[in-house]
Amino acid sequence: MNFLFSLKIHGYEIVTVFWNLFLILIPCVTVYVMTGWVGRKPRAKFSWPKRIGFVLLFLFWLFWFPNTAYQFMIPRHLTDYCANFDLYRVCDKGSWMVIFFFVYALTGLPAFYYALERMGRVLASVFSPKASYWFTILMLPLTTLGVMLGLFMRANSWDVLLSPLALLRQILGYLQEPDKLMFFGVFTVFLYILYYGTDAFIRLITRKP
Repeated sequence: MNFLFSLKIHGYEIVTVFWNLFLILIPCVTVYVMTGWVGRKPRAKFSWPKRIGFVLLFLFWLFWFPNTAYQFMIPRHLTDYCANFDLYRVCDKGSWMVIFFFVYALTGLPAFYYALERMGRVLASVFSPKASYWFTILMLPLTTLGVMLGLFMRANSWDVLLSPLALLRQILGYLQEPDKLMFFGVFTVFLYILYYGTDAFIRLITRKP
């Protein structure tokens, strides 16, 4: 076991790879369960215990979903991965790490799209199609805020329950700092591009000729 924890790539522990993959699966599994549980029943047919269960599952999903987008920040571990570049900015001894961290970060894309798109379907089934549209629009900037808390504050999903006021103060502080405000804007724009671009691509390739 100690040997497993000692394995690292450019200082990045291999065991963390499996942990992060587990984290991005949580919102996917949660929304999968919700999809089967809710079915196509309108909200009016839900019993009160089921309504409470729906809200709790949704909040659980909400706290864990930003982990899928946080995966896109993994390539930051390549900073200064090579001390000696050649003329063409290629590091032959460490070039294999580029593809490793790229593919590793890319695992967040299917989890990010699936969890968000499927939750939109759940809300559309329970409420109305418009609920799905507005939920997606609002969820992406909220996801960026979650990523910022994890990236800059090293906060975890369970900190939302343990110290919500501290996280709220931190978010308000971030939005007053020019560099973090820039991160918020750029990251949110690219989340929109990733989600709607992936959605358009899937619709294109699955469209019947």
